Amino acid sequence: MREWLRYLPLILMISIMAQVFAIGAACTWRDATYLFRHPALLWRSIAARNIIAPVAAVVLIKTFSLLPAVALTLAVLSMTPVPPLLLRIHLSKGASTEYALGLLVSQAVLAVPLVPITLQFMDWAFHRQASYGADDVALLVVRSILAPLAAGMLAARYLPVLGKIVRILLLAGAVVMLAGVVPLLALEWRTIVTLAGAKTIAAFAIFMAIGTAAGHFLGGPNDVNRTTLALATSSRHSALAIAVAIANFPDQRRPVVAAIVIYLVLRAILNIPYLRWRGPMQLQPEYAGPAPQTKVGSGAATGV
Repeated sequence: MREWLRYLPLILMISIMAQVFAIGAACTWRDATYLFRHPALLWRSIAARNIIAPVAAVVLIKTFSLLPAVALTLAVLSMTPVPPLLLRIHLSKGASTEYALGLLVSQAVLAVPLVPITLQFMDWAFHRQASYGADDVALLVVRSILAPLAAGMLAARYLPVLGKIVRILLLAGAVVMLAGVVPLLALEWRTIVTLAGAKTIAAFAIFMAIGTAAGHFLGGPNDVNRTTLALATSSRHSALAIAVAIANFPDQRRPVVAAIVIYLVLRAILNIPYLRWRGPMQLQPEYAGPAPQTKVGSGAATGV
């Protein structure tokens, strides 16, 4: 049955592409370019996700005596862009997606130069040689984010009916993902249990707490933007993290995947208190007056 593991990346990629296609069908080009038209917010997101998060990861790795696979996982997670499925809550609640989609697109584009640069920073911090070129990053983010997003936007323009079945498309993608993840848990539960020690949980929890706090305080005066950036900073693109880790340390494939499963479970749990604290909020245009009331629910914690 372990032969099935070789198909896991393909299953997850199909799931992510299907859900990003659905997100694109519900969005516009104006949404996608939102942060590039608001440079102050763009720089805030870069500070939270691409500066504070990697520095926090280095400090935690140097502070805790982590297992090699856990240290590697924390390092590569800290340099990845926004997980595409973070937008699911905005679509499911009917909220405006311009800030969240702008964050997804800008981080995907910026990942091309920033991931290799951050790897150089990690090399300097840990005196190890790792590499993952800009062309590799570009291929992955185009294939998993930008191409299906653009395809969804283009398809919705000529087939307006797609906008009415976005939730169905999202559900189909989630089912495919579940079909891939459940067998993984069954096959790798021993590795997961072995890695899930107190130091691992503490390091991941502190990393996510720092990310949430950084995103919250750098999200600007708009309440929904604060919550979105907080969740986006504590949420990392696990598929890209696995790709970077395996490219540099292929012998760590199974423990890295197991460590990422631990991270995903912890993130889903630890986001709940923050979301409850934030509670129902009004979705407001940037620096403008109030707009129709929209709730931000716990579904935002499920991005991959």
